[in-house]
Amino acid sequence: MKNLDWFIDKGLLARSGGMRNMAGNYMRKARQNIVTMELLNRAREFRDELELPEDYEPDEWVVIAAYYAMYMASLAVLARFGLKSRNHTATIMALEEIFVRKRLLEKKYVAIIEKTRLRVEEIEKLEDVRKRREIAQYSPTKDTTREMAEKSRKDAHEFADRMEGLFDSIG
Repeated sequence: MKNLDWFIDKGLLARSGGMRNMAGNYMRKARQNIVTMELLNRAREFRDELELPEDYEPDEWVVIAAYYAMYMASLAVLARFGLKSRNHTATIMALEEIFVRKRLLEKKYVAIIEKTRLRVEEIEKLEDVRKRREIAQYSPTKDTTREMAEKSRKDAHEFADRMEGLFDSIG
């Protein structure tokens, strides 16, 4: 099993001073993905206006957009701390290491982490949605259900809101 050091050694997770300047861009992308997710979710309501085929179901792309909203929000928070991730698993592991397990940040961030520490369930939520996204995007045999899309939508809103709160508190 790969650990965070493996991702660091491979250059998939690194400190980068310039990332702090990119943090806001990542958060904007997260919010854009939320909007895209909601547009896709409502596509059925406008099937005629959009001239969509009767059999068009946007659920798999709702799951995918939900995951990317959460992922971009995660990158935004890591960027606030000067971290750049080039790998989805590294991003999830970095969030868990920094906010849940070890609190490996400079002392000036300890108070922030104490106040806004992520719950383990929120980290697991990102991992769960990533898995649902992979099923929706890559599996030709499993149907993406409406239920999966709805759960992903709910999770994306909750997670992105929590990450944005953390993002704003780091400033």
